[in-house]
Amino acid sequence: MRLITLAIAARAWIAALALVSPPAHRWSAAPPAPRRPTALRSTTTTDTDAEPITIETVDDLLDAPQVNCARGVCVIDETEPEVCEFDENMEEIVCVPAETPLWPKALLLGSSVLYGTNFALGRLMNDALPAAASTSARFVLAGVALFPFLLRLAPNLRRDALVCGCFTALGYVTQSLALVDTPAATVAFLGALTVVVCPTCAFLVEKRTDLGFRDAPQVWVAAILALVGVGFLELPSVLAGGGDLLSAGDALSVLQAVGFGTSFYLTERMMQKEPTQALSITAAQVSVTAFISAVWAFCDGYGIGPFDGGWLLDDTLRATHTIPGLFLDPSLRAVAAAAAWTGLVTTAANRVAETTALGQVTSSEASVLLATEPLWAAVFGALLINEALEPEDIAGGALICAACVTAAQDRDTMRRFLRLDESSREDTSSTTSKS
Repeated sequence: MRLITLAIAARAWIAALALVSPPAHRWSAAPPAPRRPTALRSTTTTDTDAEPITIETVDDLLDAPQVNCARGVCVIDETEPEVCEFDENMEEIVCVPAETPLWPKALLLGSSVLYGTNFALGRLMNDALPAAASTSARFVLAGVALFPFLLRLAPNLRRDALVCGCFTALGYVTQSLALVDTPAATVAFLGALTVVVCPTCAFLVEKRTDLGFRDAPQVWVAAILALVGVGFLELPSVLAGGGDLLSAGDALSVLQAVGFGTSFYLTERMMQKEPTQALSITAAQVSVTAFISAVWAFCDGYGIGPFDGGWLLDDTLRATHTIPGLFLDPSLRAVAAAAAWTGLVTTAANRVAETTALGQVTSSEASVLLATEPLWAAVFGALLINEALEPEDIAGGALICAACVTAAQDRDTMRRFLRLDESSREDTSSTTSKS
């Protein structure tokens, strides 16, 4: 029965992915350059105040806006690849790689630190409130804060943003449920399995043929590191006879990665069509999540269907577990502060900061900085709620973070590191000599 359920869920997942319309054209000759991931895969990019840019020639391609993507956030690349000036004799022009300013890197690292607080504070809120109530409070606040950006959402993205928002909601809802009884660090580490989900989406939906080991070694190495990391997190308790291979909380944490990874993938597909819509797409995702979590809270609060919470039937709980009563009860000040922090700061303001900084650094730099999020989640879990990490948890988390960093590397760098080009030349020379 479980296999049938998983098969149906997988089929529904692929069907939902197919709902998001693909770009008009995808360049298929060679994998895109690291600094130009979007322009190489689409024929049109659109600015809200300009005419659509049609890419028909190489010159059009070079003139098109370049896009940086990390964790499902995409913005137009504003970095300068080179700085050129005359030499001392004013005879020749000398070009050197431009240095990335420090502030966007610091801002992205700060964003990662702030994201890391969500997990410990999520557990703190779930200790005092039903998971549905805490999730709804957080995203209602975030949705209100980001509402002005929602009004700017391009009409042609509305259906795609709705589908993407449903997967975002899946990620946040399952994350909140997992945090009820699963350590914050474990939820964060397993959530980083998006590094496996995103290329899986690309393979299933786009039928990509350039994801073999030689074509995309970074994807395979990242997947191997991630799976070994999961093994470190899960196997010790099983071998010790203290639990199942995948507990309910861990399964929800993995499902969280499926939701977030799919939403990251769908966001990048939307950004291929509208590279100026980053914050509007984010606002749509948060608004959909707020709506779904509100429906969840309503059903759970009144015990409708499979939910048996019933907390909205109690006058006292209804007054303190909902907004604005949550902020008026002195006994829930810490919980209210956590809801405001995760909703207004780490969800709304943090996404604005991340979007601001992302255009000033390369995609690989941004991905590496944001890959530290699970590490910060472990730190704040220890500081705020006194969670202790076992050695196997540290090893597993480190491997999963290493997988995130590996996935951010470009293909050529990884091929040189693994010496795949040398082995290819050796195979070619060997074949030539035999013939």
